[in-house]
Amino acid sequence: MGGRIASVKIDRVQVPAIRDLRSRLLKRCVAGSLFLMVGLLPLGARAQITSPLLPLLPSPPLPTVPTQPAAAPAPPAYAGETVTSRIRPEFNPIGVRVGDFFWFPRGELDEAYNSNIFATPSSPTHDFITGVLPSFDLLSIFPRNALNFHGSSALQFYTHNGTQNTQDAFLSTDGRLDVTAGSSFYGNAQATHQHISYGSPNSPGNIAQPVTYWTYTARGGYAQGGRRFSWGVEAGSTSAQYNGVPLVGGGVLPQSTADATFSDVAVNASYEIIPDYLGYARFDAGLFDYWHTSPGGLRPNSKVYRADVGLQILPRHIIYGQVYVGYLVQNFDQSSLGSFHYPDFGGRLVWNVTPLNTLTFNGLRTFVQGGSSNPSVGITGPAGNGYLATTVQAVADHELLRNLLLNVNGSYENDTFQGISRTDNVFTAGAGVTYLVNRHLFLGGSFSYQRRNSTFSGSSYTQDVLLLRVGTQL
Repeated sequence: MGGRIASVKIDRVQVPAIRDLRSRLLKRCVAGSLFLMVGLLPLGARAQITSPLLPLLPSPPLPTVPTQPAAAPAPPAYAGETVTSRIRPEFNPIGVRVGDFFWFPRGELDEAYNSNIFATPSSPTHDFITGVLPSFDLLSIFPRNALNFHGSSALQFYTHNGTQNTQDAFLSTDGRLDVTAGSSFYGNAQATHQHISYGSPNSPGNIAQPVTYWTYTARGGYAQGGRRFSWGVEAGSTSAQYNGVPLVGGGVLPQSTADATFSDVAVNASYEIIPDYLGYARFDAGLFDYWHTSPGGLRPNSKVYRADVGLQILPRHIIYGQVYVGYLVQNFDQSSLGSFHYPDFGGRLVWNVTPLNTLTFNGLRTFVQGGSSNPSVGITGPAGNGYLATTVQAVADHELLRNLLLNVNGSYENDTFQGISRTDNVFTAGAGVTYLVNRHLFLGGSFSYQRRNSTFSGSSYTQDVLLLRVGTQL
């Protein structure tokens, strides 16, 4: 959101443009084949409010936009260019200019096979799922400042289990108000409608349909960059409201005791030790506030603190990104629920092994709140049980042809539960392909394997998802 501004030619007219329009959309084409699959896979942290990780500042420079005519020579490579972010003028969407905005509509049709739609340890139920995914980006090209709008939807239709159909949607806006060349105010707001996938630790047992919920987020901050010493401050709030879910055999299981708001304030500072190498520190303090009292008269409100120091390498090198270490603390307001302290570590490193091969490594630790009306986590007590999720991931991208991109990925997640004796280990491996037919049509496919091993009876499972995709864009 805090990208730099560049001036480029479109039909002999000089217009300023946010430099990441085309590469952002290309990356969505490559990553898009995983979107529906994420909706199908039971990732525990995906369906709960989590303690957010403060963005690292300053932001790396972004690539240039809008698309030039296909006959024009490709622009020179920019610092930090990867296989997926590389500009391909003959395949990138050109969008539709609407005044001082560019509109990029996109539509996708997916067909997926899921070997275990209910994520059960035995006697799995398989099904075919059709996915319809419309989306758009409306991006400003003001000389200064920025105002953008984004929207998407993921509609899933099961062939033999129509009661499992889901309708997820996302709508957001973000903006930036420039103060000086290196400082700006920024903010964003979004609303989403999502569902909790089966197999997630926060999916209740004996339900006839997935739990659905709404989230509302607003964040804003100020960033001062472009100097040897940079700093920023940010604050935000996310609220989640859960809908009651039908039970097998009749009746409805209320989910209102999981309704909550997470609010936080974060500050960070960085210092350029040598050119392109920045040491930084950040501190984040947040509050989980549950709206309703759980059965038994308890409200599992808590305070979460994160303090980290790290090193950031700007994307002008073969290897760039950031790594950090620190400490995570969660203190519940009611002493009976305890207090938890863990070392914190993580980051993201990008390694451009060759111009045709990119390796990306990600790591994150975060608290995931438990559902207070959820008996499947191992205890039916009033607060449910949250857990500490530690995730590491490796992704390899290869450009076989200029318009044929390959991807393999693997991840490991460890979930350590609070207050009960339960530990889950989740292993995921996958591969994907994206074929850019032309600037308006792309094809894709992916395969993913996931296995959850849990010490809690009935929570282990394996799941295979095969997905084929056709998409169009302007």
